[in-house]
Amino acid sequence: MRKLSGLILFLPLIELVLLIAMGAAVGFLATLLWILATGIWGAWLMRTAGPNAMARAQRDMARTGRGEVDGLGVAANFLGGLMLLLPGPVTDLFGLVLVTPFLRRLAFGAWLAGRLQQVVVERGGMGGGPFDTGRPGSGNVYEGEAEDVTPRDPRDRDRIEHDDRRR
Repeated sequence: MRKLSGLILFLPLIELVLLIAMGAAVGFLATLLWILATGIWGAWLMRTAGPNAMARAQRDMARTGRGEVDGLGVAANFLGGLMLLLPGPVTDLFGLVLVTPFLRRLAFGAWLAGRLQQVVVERGGMGGGPFDTGRPGSGNVYEGEAEDVTPRDPRDRDRIEHDDRRR
């Protein structure tokens, strides 16, 4: 969380430095046109993300009987449009990733893989269940068929015993 707040605080400074570098590399007019084009595209995306999704859902409903709205896609297009509306190469890059479905899936998959790896490393393995003590082989293992296992007392469903009547 601290990294994110630091990024948000320094993002305008980073954007300004990158815009100046971009202006020096490709020229002032090209940089200005880039800012205007991405701003117009972002405003258009923000305005049309919801209505386009609703129209697509209505068409699907009329054709197939099932109309579904991709809420995550609509939110990603709206947020991507907002990022494109803000001037600067970093926010434009984030906006482009959010707006393009292939890049969005790729970035989300990479983020999810990183989070999963972090969880596995923190817990020390793939365990972490309610009965996991952290030692290999420390859990109870019950083998057999479901109909072989009966509750000991109907009021005590947590305790089970093996039913030998079927053998």
